[in-house]
Amino acid sequence: MRRVLFVLLLLGVLVLGCTQMSPKDIAKKMQEKYEAIKDMKGTMVITMNIGGKKVVETIRFAMKKPNKYWSDSDNMMIVSNGTVMWIYDKKSNEVSVVKLPKVKPKFDYERFIESILKSNDVKLLGVEKVNGRECYVIEVIPKNKSVFIEKEKMWVDKEFWYPIKIEIFTKAGTSVLEYKDIEFNTGVPDSLFEFKPPKGAKVVKSFTSSNLTIEEAQKMVNFTILVPKYTAGFKFDGARVMKFGGKETVILYYKKDGNMLDVFETTGVCKPLPNATVINVNGTKMEFKEAFGSGILKFCKGNVVITIVAKLPKDELVKIGKSLL
Repeated sequence: MRRVLFVLLLLGVLVLGCTQMSPKDIAKKMQEKYEAIKDMKGTMVITMNIGGKKVVETIRFAMKKPNKYWSDSDNMMIVSNGTVMWIYDKKSNEVSVVKLPKVKPKFDYERFIESILKSNDVKLLGVEKVNGRECYVIEVIPKNKSVFIEKEKMWVDKEFWYPIKIEIFTKAGTSVLEYKDIEFNTGVPDSLFEFKPPKGAKVVKSFTSSNLTIEEAQKMVNFTILVPKYTAGFKFDGARVMKFGGKETVILYYKKDGNMLDVFETTGVCKPLPNATVINVNGTKMEFKEAFGSGILKFCKGNVVITIVAKLPKDELVKIGKSLL
């Protein structure tokens, strides 16, 4: 859900009319618009090219401030009322019930926008229509050439100041995210954010805790947490522990210039990463693939599956992975 929110908040480059605005003016405008949103709903359509094959995923979603969330796709439904989250795997007919920590949601919109503007070269390409909506077309090119993304192109709705289409260009290919049938402040009912497990579904009580130090996280799991010695300049930003159906997961969060590096460590069976490139590092088999603008590196050590996700090229992710061995 954290990654979904990140994509939803990727609004860091906007121009009002045909007049160039300063980052401060843009931040102020976006902050005003965002603060006026009480709830929203719509459909996300994600199109990716994986191993030369076109993959399309459609997700219906709704959000309500300050912390309610709902999403529904072919394989999974996620519902959160702010204190409890239900994750329903439709294929296995299993529901994980997670009691959420009492943490105030972080929606520091102005800081987010300024960090995006600071880290990218921004250009207004013109005005185009998408699904009948007039949009500003914005090009975003990272100043740091070592990041995985080469550039992004956004179509920003002129009325709602929301990116209804985003194209992400990487060396591995192009991914597209489209928002359709978006509605704001329609009074989404609180009942949507409550979930009753279907008849016959297996219910698994789970656990999650966030904003932890590595030492605090280590006390909560039964395996040794691996901490990367090399992080490509990303700084540690807290850990989370989750327990689902007998499995333990630790996520180490790192940040740099508005970008994120996530290290997932999960107990369980080591399964192959579909359509991935295999790399041998000192006898350890690592798998790499690109998905929607991020690089993913996966490998196993003992009974722990390690997955590293960041907008970094393959060589940098391998260096991070190697530092965990």
